Amino acid sequence: MAANDFSIAGLTAFHVAFPEEPSYWEDYRSSSGSAAGARFEFRHGWRTVYPRRVESVIVRVDLADGSRGWGEANCPIGPEVAALVVESLVLPMVGGREFGHPAELWDFLYDAQRGRGYAAGYWLDAMAAVDIALYDALGRREEVPVAALLCETPRREIPVYLSGLRQATPGDRLETLRAWLDTGLRGVKLFFDGDLDAGTAEVEFLQAGAEVEQWMVDTLWMVAPDRAAEARRRYGDLGCRWLECPLEPEDLDGHRDLLRHPGAPIALGEHFRTHWQTRAWFDPPALEVFQPDVGRTGLSDGLRQRDQAAAAGVPTTPHMGSGLGPFQAATLHFAAACTDACLQEFQAGLAERASLLGATAWEYADGGFRLPDAPGLGVEMDEAALLRHAGR
Repeated sequence: MAANDFSIAGLTAFHVAFPEEPSYWEDYRSSSGSAAGARFEFRHGWRTVYPRRVESVIVRVDLADGSRGWGEANCPIGPEVAALVVESLVLPMVGGREFGHPAELWDFLYDAQRGRGYAAGYWLDAMAAVDIALYDALGRREEVPVAALLCETPRREIPVYLSGLRQATPGDRLETLRAWLDTGLRGVKLFFDGDLDAGTAEVEFLQAGAEVEQWMVDTLWMVAPDRAAEARRRYGDLGCRWLECPLEPEDLDGHRDLLRHPGAPIALGEHFRTHWQTRAWFDPPALEVFQPDVGRTGLSDGLRQRDQAAAAGVPTTPHMGSGLGPFQAATLHFAAACTDACLQEFQAGLAERASLLGATAWEYADGGFRLPDAPGLGVEMDEAALLRHAGR
């Protein structure tokens, strides 16, 4: 392992937005959407708010020894809040202090606010972005990929599944899926609400038209509790690799009870922030596939959560949510340090947009990614492009 001691000299946060680009959701089920203004929208039947454009917070860290790194949080709603936290609160607390490892800084910041109940939200978003930037800086300083800082023997090959088919009609979604299968893709995740009849009907339609190794279903926490066992069984009967986020994210007892019923394995984890939060979900387990999001946990605490899952016999495959180059690269490095029992999520549309702010050594080919030898995250940011898209 390389030396990981450091002192932070500066932190700069960029709120970036792309109003001229197509929305993240493209034209997915466009006839059922309901707008909530120019910036946000609620889709019919979905309780979570989504951005109408691609937005993110990207953080640059400058170490006292001259090393520089880039990080990013998974913060699509109000990323300017996390940016303000980084520059106005985190930097005054940590600037000039000596730390022996990024996890020490994560613990320092968590401890600074835990007594006030800041165990999630924008405080943790800011911590995650800074943590990822630190690993990038240390990897660049030591001239090794971040994955080599996360474990002794990272995976070199990372097969992926496509996260969502976002075209407007089932026929269009099938056509898109077939095109991806021609690239070597092995799996796909489908997003549904709590309507089991509509969800299972679409799975059956797509399965009749395309041969896919692994099908995943994400119901975005919207299955009614009294139909959860039925959902698990029905999607399991269709051979789904897992049923993701079936119940409300706080419902620990409900998820534990759901595991008593047969059907598709239960996957979740993107809403967790800290190992303090997750430990109850592994003792005894309330899930069967763990999906931490390093844009919310940081790499440091993501590793702790991965180890909790491993001790409970639960495989880990990171969630790949809304983010650009640094976030996606950090997720793939983390995936290289996780089990190979599961495919890794891939956000193709956002991966294409990452080039708007720089270049990445991560290249999709033959159904997955190969760990690059580039130091740090393997991402080079274009600061002029960052400034062009900042503060919109």
